[in-house]
Formats: sequence, C-alpha cells, structure tokens
Amino acid sequence: MDARCPECSRVAILDDDVTHVRCPHCGFEADYDNYLEIMKNAAINMAADYIPDRPGL
Repeated sequence: MDARCPECSRVAILDDDVTHVRCPHCGFEADYDNYLEIMKNAAINMAADYIPDRPGL
C-alpha cells in the first residue's frame, strides 16, 4: 500500500502489516502511529495557514 511521504511528498511505502512507513526516495521511516501523528499535525498546520481569498473577511 502507498502513503505520502511527509518530508519529500513523494510516494512512500506502507508495509502489508500496516505498522511501518518507509520512503525509498528520501529515507524517511516511521512506525504507522507516528506517521499518522506527523500527517495530522501537517493537516492542522495547513488549515491554520489557510487564508480565504474573499473580500470582506
């Protein structure tokens, strides 16, 4: 199964047991629980940085 690498944004590999994520491109490695926390924090930061492009806000 594939996952998105949080460091280089390329395709990382999630093992068949869904316990470990490894990126062959940049060398990122993490267990799945840590990977989820990293990606959750990245999503929160993206949402916090979002500024709508609408007049009047």
